[in-house]
Amino acid sequence: MTSTTAAVLDPPLDPPLDPPLDTARHIRYWQRCFRSVLPHHYTSNDSIRLTLGFFILSALDLLSPSSPTPLVTSQGRAGLRAWILRLQHPHGGFCGSPHHALPDGFRSRFDPDTKTYVARDSANANIAATGFALLCLGVIAEGDGSDALRRVDRVRTLTWLKKLQREDGSFGEVLTDDGRISGGRDMRFCYIAAIIRWVLGGAEGDKSLDFNVDALVEHIRRAQTFDGGTGESSTHESHSGYAYCAVAALALLDASDPDPSATPNRYLHAGIPSIPSLVHFLVSRQFAYLDPSDNGDDDDTANHSLPDLSSLSLSDTMPHITGFNGRLNKLPDTCYTWWNSGALSLLGEDKLVSRGPARRFILEKTQHFIGGFAKFPDGPPDVYHAYMGLAALANMAGAEGEPGLAKFDPRLCISADAAARLTKAREIMLHPVVDTGSESEEDN
Repeated sequence: MTSTTAAVLDPPLDPPLDPPLDTARHIRYWQRCFRSVLPHHYTSNDSIRLTLGFFILSALDLLSPSSPTPLVTSQGRAGLRAWILRLQHPHGGFCGSPHHALPDGFRSRFDPDTKTYVARDSANANIAATGFALLCLGVIAEGDGSDALRRVDRVRTLTWLKKLQREDGSFGEVLTDDGRISGGRDMRFCYIAAIIRWVLGGAEGDKSLDFNVDALVEHIRRAQTFDGGTGESSTHESHSGYAYCAVAALALLDASDPDPSATPNRYLHAGIPSIPSLVHFLVSRQFAYLDPSDNGDDDDTANHSLPDLSSLSLSDTMPHITGFNGRLNKLPDTCYTWWNSGALSLLGEDKLVSRGPARRFILEKTQHFIGGFAKFPDGPPDVYHAYMGLAALANMAGAEGEPGLAKFDPRLCISADAAARLTKAREIMLHPVVDTGSESEEDN
């Protein structure tokens, strides 16, 4: 980790970016994650191997402008695509790990009541794996992305997704063997459901494939809390991670609006009762980071001290380093720089984030000397926080761009190029063109 500096105050306008992002260091970190076995600490996460793969592949995609050669070869992309498609469940959705993708004979059974084949292992396909699988296909797609969604079973996946929605509009994680919805009423599942719907065009074509959008919007609306934030669901504590998921889900619903010019951002306004209150909650998550070693403390109490209100002044300038937390009175965390800045970007309030001080927290406090980012200062890097650190840097840069990183799409939390490839792929899926060429080896 880089050495710390004494706290100083910035001038009113941020100076040139300092320190710069050491992209070579991060490329080496992510290539190790991609090419070798992850440390034993990840063994317990085998069931979400596809999710870990998303972080690794999307990070390499974000870092691609810094490499003179492709970070993932064409042959490697083909192999990854085949691996992801093998995780597709024959009755809809994707499994999170090869250990959950059972042989064909164990995946279906004949139901004499309906006289149809149904899933014997319905709980193996889950909503998170499905969302990450679709995003990965866009991230690793070649060319303009036209073929990214080829061989994805759109109808069965949308039919399966619709079964995961409860009457209150929320979404569960999996379907049990008897057809019940399992999993909490989690705002993250709502966001991933919106991703799946947008990618596969659930709002277009056969309307019977679409889930109940109005019920989902109402579920999100009920989750705004007294302090302006958004909770996991109704009656839960506000949390900026869930706030992002709520805002991004609504933004994706608006992206599928057949006539967005008539009612711009209608789902966003319908799903957030008080946008100003939400903005206030998100902006309040950024605060001055005080290094315990600089204050003579041996723990993190420096970042929990009450402010001296008598010393406040309208002329005070921005602290040198600022972190973000996800809830009131919590410590700063790398990932919350993304969750808060991402939500503010989608709300059109990205200028309220103090980019320079926020960058310094990530690059001076949680960036690891081997590459990647840790959750907290002085911690080890992990693929989740390492990706969210890159996402935060790319997102806060906006149209200007973070040097060394690709431009970013805050709705899908992937590069703008990957989002463009998915956009092209969904157009081809919804309006296929006649293919006069021969079948590829992958289709045989």
